Order: sequence, then C-alpha cells, then structure tokens
Amino acid sequence: MYDPIGNRNLWILLLVYITSVAAYHVDLIDNGPIVKGANITFKATLYDDDNNLASGSFKYGWVDTAVPVHSREYETKNPEDTWTILYNDTVYPAGRYVVQVQVYKYYILFWTEVASSRVDFHINETLNGEILLIQKNQTRNSVYVSNADTVIHNVSLKPTDADFIKRAPTVLTYWFVDCTYYGFRRDFIFPFNYTQAEQEHFVEALVVADFTPLPPPTTTTPSTTTSTTTTTKPTTTSKTTTTSTTTTPKPTTTKSSTVAPTTTPPVNKTVGKRDVKQQTVSNQTSKIMVNVNGTLQPYQGIFPFVCNSTQVVTDPRKTYGYFAKKIKVKAPVSKVNVTGNNWLQHGDLLSLNVKCRGSKNLQYCVRYEKGVYNVTGKENCSYSRELEKCEFPIQRYFTESMEYTIIIIIENEVSKVVTPVAVTVYKVKKQPQLSVIVVPVAFSLVAVVLIVFGVAYYLQNRSRFVVEVADFNFGQNYSDMEYKTFKERLRDSIANAFFTRAPSPGSSEVPVWPPGRKYGSMTS
Repeated sequence: MYDPIGNRNLWILLLVYITSVAAYHVDLIDNGPIVKGANITFKATLYDDDNNLASGSFKYGWVDTAVPVHSREYETKNPEDTWTILYNDTVYPAGRYVVQVQVYKYYILFWTEVASSRVDFHINETLNGEILLIQKNQTRNSVYVSNADTVIHNVSLKPTDADFIKRAPTVLTYWFVDCTYYGFRRDFIFPFNYTQAEQEHFVEALVVADFTPLPPPTTTTPSTTTSTTTTTKPTTTSKTTTTSTTTTPKPTTTKSSTVAPTTTPPVNKTVGKRDVKQQTVSNQTSKIMVNVNGTLQPYQGIFPFVCNSTQVVTDPRKTYGYFAKKIKVKAPVSKVNVTGNNWLQHGDLLSLNVKCRGSKNLQYCVRYEKGVYNVTGKENCSYSRELEKCEFPIQRYFTESMEYTIIIIIENEVSKVVTPVAVTVYKVKKQPQLSVIVVPVAFSLVAVVLIVFGVAYYLQNRSRFVVEVADFNFGQNYSDMEYKTFKERLRDSIANAFFTRAPSPGSSEVPVWPPGRKYGSMTS
C-alpha cells in the first residue's frame, strides 16, 4: 500500500542528512616535526557552515600510516579532540607519515560522517629547533649582531623534543665558531663577543643527549678481623655500562670568547647495527681547530655533523641535534653630534648638521613636534632615507614663534638611536633703522643752511644795489646809462653778482671811476 506521508518524512530526513553533511568542516593541526622517540599531538576542531564551533554528539576516528598502525575512536560532545602518539625510535624509523581523522555526528538512530581531514608530519633523526641570537635581553629577528654587546646564543628546541631529551641522564651542547671548538656546556646557552665589525661568522651547536644509564655508585663491603687471621672481603663493584671516551688537553678560548671548555667531548667509537654502513671515517686531518695558548691547532677529537663531518659515525644510544647560523657583525649607531644654531629669530631658516658613526645601510628620518617632547626610544617614521655615510643636513622654516622639538631617528640593522633637539623661534620687536632718521635730518639741515645762506647773500647784494642806485651822475650821458626797466636792472644785477662781478680795489690802488661817476671840481 502506498504511504505518501511516510515517503514525505523519508525525503525530509534525507534532505536534513544531505544538508548536515555539507555544513561541517574539520581543521587538523599537529605540533610536529618530532625527533625519533618523541611524542606528537594532533588536534581536530569541527566547525559548522557559519565557521562556528559545531554542537551535538560526535565521534572521532583516528588512524595513521605507520607500521604497525595506530588508531583510535572517541565519542564526545566537544567539537575538539586531541590525539597524542609515541613513536618508539626502535620501531618507527625517521620519515614522512600521515594521520587522518573522520568525524561522525549522531542523528537520532545512527552515526553519519560529516567531515574528514588528513595531515602530513615528519619524524627526524635529529632534534628540531634553532639558534636564537639575544642582545640586551632582546631576540634578534635577523642574522645581524652588534659588535658592542655580548651575543647570547641560545638553542631553542621544540617543546616535544625538549621534553624527550629530559629523560636522558646527560645532555651536553658543544659550540663552534668558524670551525673552532669553544668547549661544551650543560645548558643551551653560549655567550660570545664579536669585536670586529663588517665580518661574517658561522656558528654551530651540537646537542648530544646520551640515554646510556649512569652506572650505580660503587659499594665496598667492610673487612672482618679475627684474632688469628685477618680476612678481608674483596671489593665488589656492580657491573657498569660505560661509553668510550678519550681525554685531551683543555683547549683555551680566544680573547673574544667568554666560555672556556672544561673537558673535551667523548669521541664516538661505538657503532650500532644501523650505522655499520656509515663506517667510512678517514684518517685525514680534522677541519676542527682549537685555540691553544693563542695559536689555532687541529683538534684531535671528532664530531658528527660539525664542519661538514657527515661521515662521522653516530652512536645509536644518543640523540643528536645540529644547529647552525650565519652571523653578520655590524657597528651600531653611536656618537650622534648635532651642530648649528637652535635659537632662531622669526623668519630665519633652521640649519643643522648631523654626524654619527655606524655601519653601512644607515637610514634616517626627522620628525618635528611642537613644544617639549619626551623621547621614549620607540619613535618611528613612516618614511626613511638611506645614507651612504653618517652625515646629513637638516633645514626647516618655522612659521610660528614657539618652541619645537626635532626628533632625529638614525638606525641600521643592529641599532636605533633617537636624538631630540630643542629649537626656539622667537620674535623681536623691530626698531627703526638709523638711516631712516639720519638721512632726513641731514638733508633738512642742509636745506636750512642753504636757505639761510641764500637769504644772507640776497640781503648783501640788495644793499649794494641800493647804493649804486643812489649815485648821482652829473656828467654827460653815456650809452651804459640808458633807460632800463626794473626787470632788466634786476637781471643785470644778478648776472653781475654771480658771473661778472669785479673784485673790490685795494687801498693801494687808485680807483678808476667811470666817466659818469666822476665829479668836477666843487670850486669855481
């Protein structure tokens, strides 16, 4: 019998199923790679189509590609699940492995797979990590270091590998700079000074974790004495497992080193089955040097991995970690000297000259702040200029009369120096110039003198003119006494006064009178 309602419910259930399957995804991450024998942890996180953590009842199915295989199933209402696996170094060789997770969600009566993912990871022969360079308690993010401060070299291992070698009774770290051996330490720290700028160095660190059990302490049975005989029980010593070691003279470090080796490392002589094929060490002179009394000499011991020692046999009872880093030494920015006038009248141009010292690849920028600014040392500029040498000018025109702080930021790969310079722009009350007063006054005095002189001169000539007019001419008329108008007489007087005036006769000279001015005898 046909049941339309039942078929409709089935279609609805199928639609819900299809929608649910398409609405989830799982992210799978791990904390690998790991060294042989260490644990690795995988974490799966389930999300819905809105990228939110999923809700419901889930089952996680885990499996890897190792032989023998690892697998796991776990039911939970948590959208996250983690899986930790121990890969025994005696069973699982180094190489690439794959782990897969399948996530199922419970729908009413059955489990339905809603998401799956897989991830590759690696198991390595050696420890995983890197060498960190620390100066002034700051980790450098590049290969550049300063020659002015001690460099702390720190081997930073992955947490999984660090936890693994904690089980080893002995862990030593051997340090090398440019294939020169500088001893070993029981931690992962190596301080060293690079005093010469513009040089490159190659630093190597060899971490050796020895899992050979330490021998138990030696015990001695006390002797027993009787009156007739003395019986001494022999000393019994428990059977010990030893590693082959050799002892050589203690190497000395150079002046720049702050670490001196106390003993030399053990020379590897034991070869496991897996290393028989690698037993191809030649008797050639070692590339590793050691400083003895200030002289570099070939080191007699051998190390794996160091200075391209790929043929040196490794001990299967030990776990190694080889780390190397190239270092470039630079001189930091120092002795910043700013010269110039920082007290300016309003309208003057600021002109400063900056000089400093430091390695190349210098960059600088300048910021201008109003008022007094307290430098923090963390100032930056959005745009910097490159310098060939540490010398450059600063010029600026300020429109306002006030205090300014000029922030000069100079940096290279290993340092940054922030230098503040205070500048004061002041306004001066303008006074009239001396010439503005002197010139008009001088010309005014000259004009007054000229006027007085002219008036006096005029008065003098006027009195003489009056005398001449008052003369009587009783003689006969001559041509020079012709009638003239007043203007003509004034013109002739001025002409005679300035151009044709004859000097007055001296007292010793006989005056010559013109005929018109001579008088006859006053007697009859």
